[in-house]
Amino acid sequence: MIKKFGLPAFIILGLLLSGCSPSSGQNLPTSQPTQVVPTQTSPAPVTPLPPSETPTTLPPTATAAPPPGIPIAHFAPGQEFTVTSIHMIDATTGWALGSLAGVGDHVLYTTDGASTWKDVTPPEEQALNADRKLAIGFFQDAKTAWVTYAIFTGSPMPARAVVWRTSDGGLTWQASQPLDLTGLSDIYEPSDLQVVAGQAGWLLVHVGVGMNHDFVVLYRTSDGGASWARIIDQYTDGGIQSCTKTGMLFTDATHGWLTGDCEGVKAGALLYKTTDAGSSWQEVTLPEPPSYPGLFSNESMVACGSYDPFFFSNDSGHVGVNCHDFQGTQITYSYYLYTTQDGGKTWTSTDYPGLRIYFFSMEVGWASSKKIQLTTDGGKTWKPISDVTWTPQMDFVSEQVGWAVATSGEEVALVKTDNSGSKWTLLIPTVGP
Repeated sequence: MIKKFGLPAFIILGLLLSGCSPSSGQNLPTSQPTQVVPTQTSPAPVTPLPPSETPTTLPPTATAAPPPGIPIAHFAPGQEFTVTSIHMIDATTGWALGSLAGVGDHVLYTTDGASTWKDVTPPEEQALNADRKLAIGFFQDAKTAWVTYAIFTGSPMPARAVVWRTSDGGLTWQASQPLDLTGLSDIYEPSDLQVVAGQAGWLLVHVGVGMNHDFVVLYRTSDGGASWARIIDQYTDGGIQSCTKTGMLFTDATHGWLTGDCEGVKAGALLYKTTDAGSSWQEVTLPEPPSYPGLFSNESMVACGSYDPFFFSNDSGHVGVNCHDFQGTQITYSYYLYTTQDGGKTWTSTDYPGLRIYFFSMEVGWASSKKIQLTTDGGKTWKPISDVTWTPQMDFVSEQVGWAVATSGEEVALVKTDNSGSKWTLLIPTVGP
């Protein structure tokens, strides 16, 4: 459970340490490369789906009715809250998911760089009793967003699930047609939601586990989220039901990537690719890193998984690979950055400092594991820029300006940088008047 706090000790210590770190801005490029598929927006043109696969759309003037029951109450003006996920559009405007201890996720909107916020939570029905609802969202620009909810405790299958969408910065929301939950009964955990160019989109939901299987349902929309077709489930398979799915990213309306981790049950690092809008997936074989020959052939003693896909076109992108080696007296960890320039036909790999990665462009990215390290050459070299005691979920709008949801154990705080992560400033998110 997330704890709400004012000035946590781990952030104060981290900020003091980061102030002693070397500056990094002097070596950054002065021009920003065009990013075709950033974390939150995708300007690539939409390729129409085959007519037989296009979901039924709502009439132009009709919208699905909101769910019954009491909607989630908005936070009162002056309320401080914990940001659990941030998605800034530019230096001043952005979105966040946030909560209080024991309270479900709200959707927040800022126009002053994340200092004050407006609660724009859609009219999702409140959870019953003492339960709470968690949200995932995709925030395309300053006006357009999609959000869906699930119940936190035990992740039970809901009686009804929808995807909310807004085109006016959260002032109003429309509910999609209900998602098809037929034959699903175990769990309901949405993990990935993305819409490309405002029309084609995908929602990945985890619905069951067992025998090294992570059963998922993949929904697709071709009408901007008004309706969602169920294109893959545990009955139709789709080739992706084995092993844990760790991330999904589409680069246009037909091409996408799915990362995964078999936790040592299968050799190598699991990675899938689709070229037919998610209807089918093909496994991608990553080569062993040159620094560790035999790493992917010892499935009984080494466990590797792929994480954090960052692609900036159909051809060019990065994927992180995390490995646990059980062969010695202690578990050792190694991290590799895989890069492709030809859509996954060939890959190069280099060691990186771990644990998680975030890329703003093909050249500029950050790695976080006790130290935050910066690369300006696509991962070939890394430079330590700040010592921290927390793990960040990063979000940058330029090579210098970014935010991070900083997590240490059960404590969470929001911090901001104006110098590429060399120094961080603590923010106290508050609902404005």
